[in-house]
Amino acid sequence: MNEAILNVYKILGLGAFAFFLGIALTPILTHFLYKYKMWRKDARTLAPDGSPTPIFNKLHKEREVKAPRMGGILIWATTLITALVFYLIPFLANERFGEVFHKFNFLSRSQTWVPLGVLLAGALVGLLDDLLTVLGKGSYKGGGLAFKRRLFLVGVIALSAGYWFYFKLGMSSIFIPGFGELYLGFWLLPLFTAVMFGTFSGGVIDGLDGLSGGVFASIFAAYSWIAFFQNQINIAAFCSVIVGAILAFLWFNIPPARFYMSETGTMALTCTLTVVAFLTNAVA
Repeated sequence: MNEAILNVYKILGLGAFAFFLGIALTPILTHFLYKYKMWRKDARTLAPDGSPTPIFNKLHKEREVKAPRMGGILIWATTLITALVFYLIPFLANERFGEVFHKFNFLSRSQTWVPLGVLLAGALVGLLDDLLTVLGKGSYKGGGLAFKRRLFLVGVIALSAGYWFYFKLGMSSIFIPGFGELYLGFWLLPLFTAVMFGTFSGGVIDGLDGLSGGVFASIFAAYSWIAFFQNQINIAAFCSVIVGAILAFLWFNIPPARFYMSETGTMALTCTLTVVAFLTNAVA
């Protein structure tokens, strides 16, 4: 079979697998979230900077205390399970099928180790914030991590990933359309951190009836094809898997929403988006 066609099957097939896996996992997740009442006990009245949010409170005061948080677990858990399944199948299947499924494994040191690691790191930080919010504990009024602490942890994730880019992958420049390669050297690390802070701010659209899911699905779909045309097939497959998982989330997030993505989803996706943008050299 033609290599390009096989790559298309890999990208689209893994995305479809993630979608149906997400659909299958949702009843399990929602049963847990509703059983243990994993939602805010009081509607938000303050923005992260401490200013009042009367309009937001008026629009969301009912839904925030009835719809569970942590729906983002579905997205990153589906992505990690899909990666693990197609990594392990070649070892467990017989030689003939193992060779076929080996082509669908998208884990690679140069392309997907970093985005998967950042996805998990962002997800765990966001999950901690969500748990503290649900329990009404933490350093933020109403529960959760203070915004400054979340920014600090995002900075740690960014510097760790930037270190890998610069010292392990040897990346020291970015491509700017119409200009060409711009050599940055060690300045790549602060730029990477600044971009991750910028993408992290995109998480504010969560809770607006599926808007965040639709936006992130479109972005990762675009990067999937950017990576495909650059022959970065594993990155393309990784992004496709995320798109499939987000579409499964959206299937259950149409109004009235079954759950909200919340920090465990938005932090995972926004941090990962930065990594994918740099890996594909499509930051600008």
